[in-house]
Amino acid sequence: MNRLPPNKHDEWPARKSQTPPVTRNGGPPSIQSEPPLCGVDCGHSREPIHSNITRIHKALEKTQDIQLKTMLRAMMMLKYDREDRSQTKAPLTREELFGYGEAQLRILVQEAVKFCNDATRSGRLVGKLEELSKRDCDFSPCTSLAIGLNSILVDFHNREVGRLKRCPDEDLTLYEVGSNMILDSQLLMEVSDYKSKRNPSIYESWFEDICKSAPELQSPTFEEIAAMLEKRQTLKQPAARGKPEVRIDWSDIISCVEVSEDQGSLLSLLRPKWEQRDYSSKLIFKDDIIQRDDCNVLHQLKPDCDHKGQGKVGTRNDLKRNRDQEDSVEVPSFKRAKVSSISEKHNHPLYSVHPGRLPSEIQCTFFGLELLRSRWDRTHGIVMSFLDGQFSLRWYDSQGCIRTQEVSVCEDELPLVVATIVLLQRFQGVMRGRASVDLKATIGGNDVRFELPLATRARWELAGRRTVAVRPVAIRDTLGDHDTGEKLDSLSSATLEDCFFKWYWREETRQSEKHIVDTAKERAAKYLPKEHISDVLNHLPDIHHSEDFEPLSTRHIREFGQLDTAGALVPCAMMSKQLLPMKTTFQPQEVQVRLWDILRCLTLLWSLGVTHGDISLDNIMATPPNEDGRKYMVLNDFDMATVMKPGDESPPKQGSGMGGTKPFMALEVLESADGSIKRLLHQELESTFWSLAWYCHREWSWNTGTYFDVRNRKAHWIHGRLYRNPDIDMGKEYFPLLRKIGALLYIEDLELMKLETKILEGPEDEGGEFVLPFFTEIPHIVRPAKDFLLLCDKAFPRDEEYKSWLWMDFAVDSVQD
Repeated sequence: MNRLPPNKHDEWPARKSQTPPVTRNGGPPSIQSEPPLCGVDCGHSREPIHSNITRIHKALEKTQDIQLKTMLRAMMMLKYDREDRSQTKAPLTREELFGYGEAQLRILVQEAVKFCNDATRSGRLVGKLEELSKRDCDFSPCTSLAIGLNSILVDFHNREVGRLKRCPDEDLTLYEVGSNMILDSQLLMEVSDYKSKRNPSIYESWFEDICKSAPELQSPTFEEIAAMLEKRQTLKQPAARGKPEVRIDWSDIISCVEVSEDQGSLLSLLRPKWEQRDYSSKLIFKDDIIQRDDCNVLHQLKPDCDHKGQGKVGTRNDLKRNRDQEDSVEVPSFKRAKVSSISEKHNHPLYSVHPGRLPSEIQCTFFGLELLRSRWDRTHGIVMSFLDGQFSLRWYDSQGCIRTQEVSVCEDELPLVVATIVLLQRFQGVMRGRASVDLKATIGGNDVRFELPLATRARWELAGRRTVAVRPVAIRDTLGDHDTGEKLDSLSSATLEDCFFKWYWREETRQSEKHIVDTAKERAAKYLPKEHISDVLNHLPDIHHSEDFEPLSTRHIREFGQLDTAGALVPCAMMSKQLLPMKTTFQPQEVQVRLWDILRCLTLLWSLGVTHGDISLDNIMATPPNEDGRKYMVLNDFDMATVMKPGDESPPKQGSGMGGTKPFMALEVLESADGSIKRLLHQELESTFWSLAWYCHREWSWNTGTYFDVRNRKAHWIHGRLYRNPDIDMGKEYFPLLRKIGALLYIEDLELMKLETKILEGPEDEGGEFVLPFFTEIPHIVRPAKDFLLLCDKAFPRDEEYKSWLWMDFAVDSVQD
């Protein structure tokens, strides 16, 4: 880091002073309620930023751009793999699958071209698209667009399109506009978790759900429901009177569409183009380079599009007509698309013209986030956008966002828009984002099936682990022998009573929690003295079952789209023995003694070559009291853990994140937001005490802002002696523990500063006046973990059971290893 010189008048405060000291960054900490910038060049810097907006901006930094036709091919390949492939047939090779996707894309686009060139079939769509730009229209832009999109669905729902399987009639969908939909975004400060974001302009709804809102129609056909929707939307009619209105929840929505209120004048070009009836698939694929081998199979992969020096997709220059050539279905090669920063590649600003309003890109992302968290097993969400006569699609999943380049609906690319709607119509449960996982686990040698409470959903985050942690429940009675069902339910309930289920998305490069915990237990049994094996085993979770669902990995859609797959995530289901929250199981007086359970276990784990990587209060759990009344602290949640060779000082970097949770991370880790700093035992020991400080009193400012903001606030908390403030809102029994923790962290930080000072002074300057040069690069200071543990022993003297052997000095014998 670059150190700034302190003010010459700055001095360390007296013991009782509340004045912020000069911290390790060379100046008083900067305290901010929200970060002033969001990591992207946007206009939100002119006003206070809501933390959720900042999170959205951060997630969008790694948006992956792709051509729409390439994304359609990728989704076709994924659909074949997940839905259409017969389980009795062997999977296609990579080359065969790419060939299948390209062939089906050509067929789909040709069918869309036929639709657009047939006035009787596409006239309604074109008329409704024109209404988007007419301010004197009787209908809202959303209503017009929904009717136009539904005209495509009605036309194609009984048509065969290549080998793309149609979904059953009961799974058909239509686009709907709710009476409570609005076009403007909500105020920034009204956007928060557990509070609904703006409803989407248009949403894709299940045919069966729409039928429930029209009980007056007996066994309606697809066409009748579409006509009913159009009548209701144009006349703004509510559902049938006397019947309860069907409420649409986010979990009922398949995809949604963002529509701008002002579509501009570009759509005036649509009808002249459409009346020429000269849409051609040859134009859409004209930039593809044909490369075949003797077997007519793709064998060479090239980048899909070169973003440099290329005009905006959808312009006349991009798709110049060659009238002398006929349509072709030849197979092109592919290019690898680039990962782009949204600020560099996207044409629409991330800031709003109106202060406090959400721009379109941010609003689309909120829709994607709502879709992702609507169900615990939601794998992805699809959001489409119609802005200024341009169409684009966004695919949101745990890895982030894939966004297609815009195409113009009023030029040669209209068939691509039609093809997108037709393809989405043929999606079924898995491709619509519902994993429909058959939940079962092996517990005590028995296979037990179970389900989750109906209200279970993922946490509020666009990209990341999206952890779901909940107690499982037995499957409710179904059809079949009632007595057998009851017995099965009773057996399952008894088995599941002491269990806890976790569903999370893990980076593919990381090992599963069960593997890491099992490795730790095996090494403890192998290397530790027999009488001290329990010093580790008693403080690790019991994991019954773990299963990865590789077919649902985020890697596949990116691989099929020739995008960068680094950081791909795979969903994992895990069943473990139920643990109790430490914060409700141990009293502060007990914590002062039993904290050595965690410190000793962490130290031994590192000696055995296992690091935790995410120490936090929620990850320090407790066992119920045993027969003797003894209860143990347990290290839980090893999904960020790493296995290394016993004796290694630091694990190799794994995954794309820096790991850890802001309120609990060590100060030096927070200073290195890029994750470049070596991870050491000392840092996890320090994180334990930040977790215990949170146990006493939650400083919410530690959880907002950038990593460096949080580091400054935490440094100010210890150096400003804020932990001694008698007005802290907490029970009086917590004050002794909190003050000891604060003093311990303060002294430890001073020890690190002394080491830094010695290095900067050099041996020839010892005893002289210390002057810190400008922008001096301070090397990473490594303070032995044992020194910190001995300091902890002064603040929290160990009981005899923690002194029974020299565990602080334990090391795996290289000969024994």
